[in-house]
Amino acid sequence: MKNVWGSVAMITATILWGVAFSAQSCGMKFVDPMLFTSLRSLVGVAALLVVIMIFDLIKDKHLSIWGKAVSAAEKKALLTGGLWCGVIISAASITQQYSLKYISAGKTGFLTALYIIIVPVMGIFLKRKTTPVLWLAVIIAMTGTYLLCGGIESIGKGEIFAIICSVIYSMHILVIDRYAAQCDCVRLSCIQFITATFLAAAASRISGEAWVTDDIAGAMPFWIFCGVGSSAIAFTLQMVAQKYLHPVTATLLMSLESVFGVLGGAIFLHERLSLQEITGCAIIFAAIILAQLPLHGKKSLT
Repeated sequence: MKNVWGSVAMITATILWGVAFSAQSCGMKFVDPMLFTSLRSLVGVAALLVVIMIFDLIKDKHLSIWGKAVSAAEKKALLTGGLWCGVIISAASITQQYSLKYISAGKTGFLTALYIIIVPVMGIFLKRKTTPVLWLAVIIAMTGTYLLCGGIESIGKGEIFAIICSVIYSMHILVIDRYAAQCDCVRLSCIQFITATFLAAAASRISGEAWVTDDIAGAMPFWIFCGVGSSAIAFTLQMVAQKYLHPVTATLLMSLESVFGVLGGAIFLHERLSLQEITGCAIIFAAIILAQLPLHGKKSLT
């Protein structure tokens, strides 16, 4: 039964992430990337604190970021995991926002989904076995990326930021895999977004991004949606799902994010991909599926 709930949690998260690409793209018309990231993270913190409060009241506990009485080791794991997740997610979110300044939500979604392949490839540096089939998937994914980007000569800032984002998200998955089983996932996610809020806000001020009240208000529907849906709910659901699902199942379901990203862009932004770009998306998606098949029955990095 836990596997069923884990699957439902992960699919819900991928839908929210996919639709969020469109909201993020719209928000970029009003505010800059780092400010948007800070705002959505702040909303995520507020939403998660409400969830923590409700859970604590139901369980008749005193509200605390730590929850019930825990050992020093458990507190350290929660704080360390939350801080690392926050540093990584803020970097990933900012690079993704920059990507959306230059390319469509659908293209960003598919390039971001390359993390599904990057995660097991990173296993090389962790002395994990990499199968020939996985290397084939990497080659196929590179072919699809080439078509989606329009060739090497057409790779611009947006594509580069999206690919960097996928690498950073790969690190995020690995950190979650390390700490989710040891911690309360809602509190872990809350600390993650507290960290991201301050880091993104500081980076925004240092870089000289404009903080204009009217622009922030104009972007409000988008950063609130991303904060509640994509940040607070989706990332927490991801942590819960990774507790109960086999890593292969989890990553296969996460790959649907790219599909929902394209659908969201088509429905809400009226974006259209060319035949070459659609072909590239299909090839990348095939590579993502192929990358997971050899791992059944084995412990993967995701």
